[in-house]
Amino acid sequence: MYRFERPLKEGVIVKRRNRFVMDVLLDDKIVACHCPVTGRIGDLVFDGVPCLVSAANNPRRHTAFTVEAISIDRDKRWIGIHQGRANDYVEHLLKADALPVFPSPERVEREIVSGGSRLDFKVDAVYMEVKTPLTELFVTPLPRFEGNARQTPVETKRFIRHLETLITTLPQAGRAVLLYVFLYDAPVFTGNPKRRHDEAIRRLICDAIADGFEVWQLNCEVTIEGITPLRCLETTHHFK
Repeated sequence: MYRFERPLKEGVIVKRRNRFVMDVLLDDKIVACHCPVTGRIGDLVFDGVPCLVSAANNPRRHTAFTVEAISIDRDKRWIGIHQGRANDYVEHLLKADALPVFPSPERVEREIVSGGSRLDFKVDAVYMEVKTPLTELFVTPLPRFEGNARQTPVETKRFIRHLETLITTLPQAGRAVLLYVFLYDAPVFTGNPKRRHDEAIRRLICDAIADGFEVWQLNCEVTIEGITPLRCLETTHHFK
């Protein structure tokens, strides 16, 4: 388990004030909490959504807490929304030799510049991009949390640029990895074929598979104590 420095606290989101701030009812007091996702999180109405928050260690921050996870179904399963936390967790698994994508890695580097883009990892000689999809959630929300579908988010276009850069590393390394990380137990993810930008992503992936491109998926469980892996599997064949 990847343990948080301190156990998370449970609260209820009152509203999403803007892209960066959520107002959360915590211990009978409404506090401003950092929202680690600047784009969409499903198509949700956040009023009344249960959440887990972490306390910030930096006294200079404008917000004292960060929203780490939300719950939108009847079973109160937590959906992790801290995408930066996902990268920290992947690094933790790599260094613990606990990620099947790279058995026994010798060198793990983060935030490597390649072709004008910054890729998430370089493991030995192989580049890897980590994606934590949140614009579509694979959990049936309670009716009061459902909102209206919106246009394709800007972050999807940014991901396509990173994907194109990742593919350009194939001739050098002979292998490149796209790792989808879900901080909850999601089904096998291949994008939404009804969305034009998702279809563009699928085409890029399919065209690169013959050259050594791989797609993997890591599902995790978030609790107040930390993050635990549920399953990690290669999903490349689902894109062929």
